[in-house]
Amino acid sequence: MTYSFTSRMYGKLVFLFLLTGVWQCKGREAKEYKQDTLVEDKIKEKAAPLKALTLPDGTRVLMDPRTVIRPSEGFGKSNRDIQLDGEAMLIVRSNVGKPFVIHTRNLVIQVLGTRLHVDAFASSPGEQVDLLEGKLRVTKSYHSSTDNEPEILQAGEMVMINRDIDLMEKEKLSPDEQKSVEAKFPLSDTTAPRK
Repeated sequence: MTYSFTSRMYGKLVFLFLLTGVWQCKGREAKEYKQDTLVEDKIKEKAAPLKALTLPDGTRVLMDPRTVIRPSEGFGKSNRDIQLDGEAMLIVRSNVGKPFVIHTRNLVIQVLGTRLHVDAFASSPGEQVDLLEGKLRVTKSYHSSTDNEPEILQAGEMVMINRDIDLMEKEKLSPDEQKSVEAKFPLSDTTAPRK
């Protein structure tokens, strides 16, 4: 889909307002925090060690320690489907006969041999997929009354989704956003463990 600059900005603003509203609603009964407390929390978040693993098909994963990955029955033999709840960077090798498919709460991501970042905690209203290399096909995991068309992503593009407002939007990934993701999850062909 092609978006004009104005509609992209409008979509981002709507998305941010909704996420901010959800965050503020959840935090009403919480104490007020000073700015230095928020900075300290961010530092603690970054200090958490990442988990690395290699799936039976050779897919290499670097993930947030809270992330849960559940391979489907028959993974590597009859399919390459996984359930993902959390945030991870993946390097997936192409296999035309068995595409690698990631199922999150809101998305079905068909990987066509690539390096990608997925941020999809089931407890969060929004999800995001950043494509660093390769090609992806992304669809909603649920039937939408407004739009059920898949998005095809090329390297340097991203998809954001918020099921609460039934909005999925494809955008360019800025160089700063890409550097931030790669710094947080420094996964390359040489960093993740191999079997």
